[in-house]
Amino acid sequence: MSRLALLLACLASSLAAAQRPNIVVVLMDDMGWRDTGFAGNRFVETPHLDRFAQEGVRFAQCYASAPNCAPSRACLLTGQYTPRHGVYTVVDERYAPGQAHMRVMSTRGSDELPTRTTNLAEALKAQGYSTALVGMWNLGRGRAGASGSPTGQGFDLYRRPEDLGFAKDAYKDAKGRYLSDALTDEAIAWVGKQKGKPFFLYFADHSVHEPLDPKPELLEKYRRKAAQAGSASQDPAYAASVEAVDANFGRLMAALASLGLDRDTLVLFTSDNGGMPSVVAPLRGSKGLLYEGGIRVPGAARWPGVIPAGKTLESPVLGMDLFPTALEAAGVALPKDQPVDGVSLLPALRSGGSLAARPLFWHFPCYIGKGEPMSLMRDGDFKLIHKFAGPTYELYNLREDPSESRNLAAAEPRRLEEMKAKLTAWQRATGAFLADQPNPAYDPKASPPKGQRRR
Repeated sequence: MSRLALLLACLASSLAAAQRPNIVVVLMDDMGWRDTGFAGNRFVETPHLDRFAQEGVRFAQCYASAPNCAPSRACLLTGQYTPRHGVYTVVDERYAPGQAHMRVMSTRGSDELPTRTTNLAEALKAQGYSTALVGMWNLGRGRAGASGSPTGQGFDLYRRPEDLGFAKDAYKDAKGRYLSDALTDEAIAWVGKQKGKPFFLYFADHSVHEPLDPKPELLEKYRRKAAQAGSASQDPAYAASVEAVDANFGRLMAALASLGLDRDTLVLFTSDNGGMPSVVAPLRGSKGLLYEGGIRVPGAARWPGVIPAGKTLESPVLGMDLFPTALEAAGVALPKDQPVDGVSLLPALRSGGSLAARPLFWHFPCYIGKGEPMSLMRDGDFKLIHKFAGPTYELYNLREDPSESRNLAAAEPRRLEEMKAKLTAWQRATGAFLADQPNPAYDPKASPPKGQRRR
């Protein structure tokens, strides 16, 4: 190759690198579907998230890919349904399979991403991206560099609360510093060090998971606001926690702007699962259940100059869709040696159009809290829930009945059978663990364990 050809090749490579956007994924913990102003909340003040949604595209029907933390994060990072990677739930000995209160045999599943699976950080790092995770991992607890840790799964940097001086599940450190503030400081500092190289930041805040410990000044603000409104249904501690998160999201977006990176950065915002029962009304269910309250979440995307502002994507969107979306934005091909179930949102985000119609699936063959083994299919406006412990089926029309109050299984037997057949075929095709075997230790008088909610 001549010197001129080599120079041109180097210039082309540099130009391609310069055109690749930075990718920022902001994932909240337990944020309910209507906890932000852009999603319809009129009590909690979230001006920064509202502005973000106005500057980009709001997801009208955004879903987590699982009803609790670990599997949802695994789906987001791999673009796969839960049976593909085998992370079905947060591994918790209180809900180990075969306990007396469990009617059927559930599964623990895995608590780590399979090493054979290429996740988002690995795919981007292989193409020259710097990668960082600030916040919650919850997909293995291996030592640094091992397969169970973020640094063994494609992340150059991992900063967890314990690294910043916070005790487990604590929102404040010994100096009174607030966890979300400290995590945001860390994220901003890392972004500021990325000079001329594309980066992927996975910012996984621990808010707004219970038990809450909000900033006193914000707590007092919302106590006054609730009293003035005469509303006993609003939780001031929860509202204060959401506003604190919004302020830090605003700080992160302001940092991108001050560094001149906002137009070169695709930012994706969502939550890992639905919220607590007190914040998901009028939806049915909550975290741990496959009813709408357990899987509907807020969601939005922004990429100035590429994604038109002020649009709404009406099509259902899943957390696993962020994997192919980010890769397409970065010009990175999907892995050839693994199935990807999510679809890229980028064409619809660019055009302001809709996604092609597709059936959607969830699979949770586990017990946790009030949750029991279930499988779910959504096809158009209709949603079929398969409860393994029955076995029973529930059918809902989400357009007419978003609160899932009218089970149509008896009224629409033909639709029920058609959807059952599709769901069964999907379960078989993905090798899903079926919690359909009776538990020999089952005791109908036994009660499930109680204790503090865990992430």
